[in-house]
Amino acid sequence: MNKKSLELLIKLGFNQLEAEVYIHLLTQPPSTAYKIGKQINKPTANVYKAIDSLAEKGAILIEDNKNKQCRAVNPEEFIGQYEAALLEKTQEAKKMLSSIDSQIIDENSYSIGSVHLVFERFKSMMSKCKTIAVIDAFPKTLEKMKDSIVEAINRGVDVHIEAYEPIEIKGVSILNSEIGSKTLEHWQSQQLNLIIDGEEHLIALMDNDLKKVKQATWSNNIYMSCILHAGCLREQAIIQIMNTLNQPEFEKEVKKILENQKFFFNSNIPGFNKLFNR
Repeated sequence: MNKKSLELLIKLGFNQLEAEVYIHLLTQPPSTAYKIGKQINKPTANVYKAIDSLAEKGAILIEDNKNKQCRAVNPEEFIGQYEAALLEKTQEAKKMLSSIDSQIIDENSYSIGSVHLVFERFKSMMSKCKTIAVIDAFPKTLEKMKDSIVEAINRGVDVHIEAYEPIEIKGVSILNSEIGSKTLEHWQSQQLNLIIDGEEHLIALMDNDLKKVKQATWSNNIYMSCILHAGCLREQAIIQIMNTLNQPEFEKEVKKILENQKFFFNSNIPGFNKLFNR
């Protein structure tokens, strides 16, 4: 029996026996639970339970007569309806859990171990960003997050992006570093850093295939977020200055870059305001 297929079905919520029964039925003619138990050498009582569970999941069909022969549902059809049912459950859970009003104030830092959670946290942060987002992202991560960035821009969020390869995102001027290729060659990984409103930050480094988190941290610590916000904007200013080194009006361009800098004293950033009000 295909071990990889068993593992995938178990990840979808099957138990070991359910996975074995379903895969067995995919490769065999319709059969009764009794015969299936004999064929895969499992207790009949347990197989009957697995059959009932698989029928509830929509993975098998049971003959509508006294023979009760079981037939596997085509994988494409089964996975399609299973995906729809799972999505409905997750949407319902999301709605119900989001309605719980938490009064806990928590400014600790937390490690994130899942690549998928890194991207979901980025999307969630961008969706609630009110004023300004500062992004420092390598090519693959930036490409994956384009839609959430565009959505924030369309809401009027001021987005500052440092990129390392040319990319177009409607409504934002992207800062491309002239040493971007050297940076990517040095790191051999994929970075995704985000600070929103000087209130919350996500710092993540993943492998080049976006399969594994090397290190990722999220926090809504106001002070840390303010410092990272300011630091990332200063880095972007340095990159801008480096990019103008060979321009004929270098001094004039540098003055313009520095005049446009957002500091604590000349910006209406929510995180700065909260920090100083404390």
